[in-house]
Formats: sequence, structure tokens, C-alpha cells
Amino acid sequence: MFERFTEDARAVVSGAREGAVARGDGWVGSEHLLLAVLEDHSAVARALGELGLTAERVRAQLPGSGRGTPSDDDALRDLGIDIDEVRRRAEERFGAGALDEPPAARPAPWWRRGRATESSAHSGRPRFSPEAKKALELAVRESLRLKAGEIALDHVVLGLLRADGPATQVVTALGVEPAAARKAVLRLRRAA
Repeated sequence: MFERFTEDARAVVSGAREGAVARGDGWVGSEHLLLAVLEDHSAVARALGELGLTAERVRAQLPGSGRGTPSDDDALRDLGIDIDEVRRRAEERFGAGALDEPPAARPAPWWRRGRATESSAHSGRPRFSPEAKKALELAVRESLRLKAGEIALDHVVLGLLRADGPATQVVTALGVEPAAARKAVLRLRRAA
């Protein structure tokens, strides 16, 4: 799928993965894709910045790093459990990284290295959440709808803003309508 992505779109997908790892999240979500776009310093990021969507503001809207899936974190919060406080107290008592997943016991045998497997969770590369997958699928559809021969950064943003997930929830929480952000990206695209 990524062979049709432009270099800047691939850089955003890679940046999202790196951002998820840096935050300690066990998945790559649409929120990570949004952050990677805003940290890109592209014309698209500047257009979104004019609407008030900046990496700093988006990052401030995200909950602290969790180690579970987004739905695990939400379920615990619904029960009144402060995940960040649990992590802080566990690390205070048992040391830094006490709740982190242990590293894989040993590397894959030579005949499996480089092959995609069902257990990519142990490869050190976090999986994409269903919302992030949907956003990337919608990016492909946006590219087709606009009759582009490739999937560019603006298509990724248009897909993100169409997908219903954490990224659009953050955009809305910051007082920006996803439709207004889509119009800004499309206006920028027409001007180019």
C-alpha cells in the first residue's frame, strides 16, 4: 500500500510510528498521524496551524502515555482509575519502566527475519489502530477521488479528517470543525 505514497506522506507515517514509540504507546493511532503531520512544517501543517491546530495544542489534548490499547485506557478511566497515577506509583515503588512490556526473549530465527508475521507486536513496531488504518484507507480514496496518481500528505490529512477517531475528536476539542480543516487543505491544494 505504501508504495504509492509520496516521500512526505511516507515520512508522516514513519513519524507517527516513531511518535507512538516515543510516547510509550503500544499502537499507532490517528492522533499519532495528526501529530506527525503537524510536526512536518509543510504547507499543509501551516494551513492547519492557521486554524489553531498545532502540535503543541494537540499534544496537550492527548492523555498521558499508556501501555494498553486506547480502549483499555478508556475502560479504566470509565472505572475512575487514573492510569498516570497508577504508573507513577508503580514506578515509585518498583522502579522506572515497571509496567512496561518485557522485551522479546530472543530475536527471530534467521529464516523468519524480514518476513511479516502475525505476531508483529513482538517485532518492536507498534500496530496501527483500526482508526489509523481507516484514515489511511480514506487517504487512498481521497487520492482516487481527486484523480491524483499518488497519495500525498494532503490526502493523508483529508483521510484523517474524514475518519471518525481520536484525531477528529482532538480537532473538535480544539474548537476546529473537521469540515473547516478539510476546506483549508483543499483550498491549499487548489492553489498549488
